[in-house]
Amino acid sequence: MYKDFKGNKVYFSTGGINLVNDKETLCFVHGAGQNHYSFTQQIRYFVSQGYNVVAPDFPGHGFSEGCQTTSIEEDMLWLAELLAFLKIEKATFIGHSQGCLTILELAEKKPELVMGLVFVAGAMSIPVNDFLIDTSINNPEKAYDLMVTWGQDSYGSFSISDWPGHNHLAEGNAVMKMNDPSVLSTDLKSCNLYENGKQAASTININCLAVLAKFDMMTPLKKGLQMVENIKQCDYKILECGHFLPIEKPKELNALIKNYLNSLK
Repeated sequence: MYKDFKGNKVYFSTGGINLVNDKETLCFVHGAGQNHYSFTQQIRYFVSQGYNVVAPDFPGHGFSEGCQTTSIEEDMLWLAELLAFLKIEKATFIGHSQGCLTILELAEKKPELVMGLVFVAGAMSIPVNDFLIDTSINNPEKAYDLMVTWGQDSYGSFSISDWPGHNHLAEGNAVMKMNDPSVLSTDLKSCNLYENGKQAASTININCLAVLAKFDMMTPLKKGLQMVENIKQCDYKILECGHFLPIEKPKELNALIKNYLNSLK
């Protein structure tokens, strides 16, 4: 669905269903170099379960126009303003990777918007090595290949998928190539610069869920567990997959999110 927002056309997926005021809303927040397609299987499932779904493409990503945000703090403000524009007063936020940093910041700065929080393959900080940042600037397509390869476990790397008809590596590349070539380097720099995650995590006073990946080479498991330890109430599950957990283990992730949502009622 397209809307004119802040002088630009912005796209957000609702699963093809109009938003309804009296339904519980889930907001999916994508990671670096990604867009709403990262959550295709989650969007379809939760719309079928009767939820409002909002999965925005951040500026410059996917189908959204506009100047790209250059920090996690800017991501958070843009998201909060978009939800206000859509008249969404409260939501459960599901972030993946960089999206986890965005929703951590949101939870600290805009707690009134937050009904629940789900961190998928996330951490309180996501330092990025200089080689990947340099490659993303000088040779974006090589950087896409590196991220998609590092982001899968061994099954994904051999193009073995639990999602019939889909190839993880090809799909990951296709999603990243939808964006402007400068998007990935800007996102990676935003991750690298963010330092408020530990402080933000310590302020969260609601029960949260973290779904972590055993073979994650982008946000290692130990960093995800450190995040869990710093949040007062955070249940966690570890799945045997890589960083791109929403497409590697969609059924398992959907079930865990659904159980968490039921626990909030």
